[in-house]
Amino acid sequence: MIEEAYRMTDEQKLYMYLLRCAIRGEEEQEEILTQYKHVETGTILDKAVENGQHLLLTPYISAFEQLKGGEKLGIPVDLIVKQYSQYQCIRNILTKAKEKGILLILFKGCILADLYPEYIQRISCDTDMLVYPEDRIQAEQLLAESGYVHNEEKSNPEVQVYQLEKPKHNVELHTCLWEDYSGKRLDILKEMQLDKRESLITKDACGISVTTLGYEEHLIYQMFHIVKHFSLQGVGIKYLADITLYVDAYGQYIDYSDFWEKVERLGYDKFCYEFFNLCVELLGMKDDILQGRKAEKNSGKMLLMQDLFQMGKTYADKTAGWQIMGMMTPYFVGEKEGSHSAGKRKLQVIFPASKDLPEEYLYAKKHPVLLPIAWGHKAVRYLVRYQRNRKTWYSVSEKLDVAQKRIALMDSLGLLDKR
Repeated sequence: MIEEAYRMTDEQKLYMYLLRCAIRGEEEQEEILTQYKHVETGTILDKAVENGQHLLLTPYISAFEQLKGGEKLGIPVDLIVKQYSQYQCIRNILTKAKEKGILLILFKGCILADLYPEYIQRISCDTDMLVYPEDRIQAEQLLAESGYVHNEEKSNPEVQVYQLEKPKHNVELHTCLWEDYSGKRLDILKEMQLDKRESLITKDACGISVTTLGYEEHLIYQMFHIVKHFSLQGVGIKYLADITLYVDAYGQYIDYSDFWEKVERLGYDKFCYEFFNLCVELLGMKDDILQGRKAEKNSGKMLLMQDLFQMGKTYADKTAGWQIMGMMTPYFVGEKEGSHSAGKRKLQVIFPASKDLPEEYLYAKKHPVLLPIAWGHKAVRYLVRYQRNRKTWYSVSEKLDVAQKRIALMDSLGLLDKR
């Protein structure tokens, strides 16, 4: 079925087969693996590391290597220890918060990890915690008392980053699910009140009692989060596994009619349809969520599949994909139309409107008359950074090329405003 539907490379087909076996705890079939004996094991392992799935996939990749006559691959024990220590840190924080009467709401992270065969197989770099604004100061004091240091540089008004040195653990303390993004689509999300107290649930996850978003609310949030990363710089295969496991586990508690009505309001419906289709066809997700939905004629599924494998990269040697985030944000939040010509888009990138400037140009956002100064300021900053990091930084023409391709990809998946 994979062969007929996608024209994927053999490396991609093998990767998705191993991932399906891994998240379902199924034993690999030797006759299937034999078809891919020509694939280099290293390319599969590299892709697993890039997607943060190597703890999950290493046993399966190792079995493939042994089939080829190679040696068994070792499990990165240090990473396992690090993962366990992070969960102990989460447990400690929640215990202290309960003692002080502070409500901390966990989302993503351990809620998703709990669905994997072993929860440490879903590698996390940060722990996301939501606190209601009235409890923020108490929560920050709790983290400081627990040895966490505030990282002001990585924080923004709605997300405060705290870091523990030993054992290493990062906490992103949110007072808003949408960080500091604003725009038409964010206004719609805020109206949905996905974090209202009445919809919160308490459950055991990874051996910890946690308070989290309701099942439907969490799925809507996850799709927002995926669309955000996809729109701004690209997203990887890891999220296909997350959504497959989540829908299979909690679909019975979700009102799919209500879910689709909400993602339609957001303009995410075509993207969600194609994303869920990949989960069904490649990873065997239950297809109840697609019942009554029809594919559009111009499907962007194949383009989405390719982008997921590339993690949004247009140039393999450019590691700083975040460079285009500022350019893409107005399209993501629904403040910029998708109907402009390529030429006009290029002008908008080089000479952005005051409302489209990043926060470091706040003077021009507040006083648009200073916009020409901000354009010059922006150009000088770019030239200085480019000279220092020319091997990993996009040139101006490369940035425009990357932005154009991502805008076209968003358009194919219905993510651009069509005013």
